[in-house]
Amino acid sequence: MVHVGDEVVLMSAAGRFTVVAVEGNVLTIENAQGVRKTVLQASVRTVEKREMPPA
Repeated sequence: MVHVGDEVVLMSAAGRFTVVAVEGNVLTIENAQGVRKTVLQASVRTVEKREMPPA
């Protein structure tokens, strides 16, 4: 099960996305540049969150 705040990847776009909304098996995901996509849960894979390096 995918939850809001999880980080995911998908084959159709490069990079990591954060889940911003979950409606049944439909997810809204957003990347660091602000690009949002609506995808089916089956099309994503969760990945471990990266920790921000110290500044």
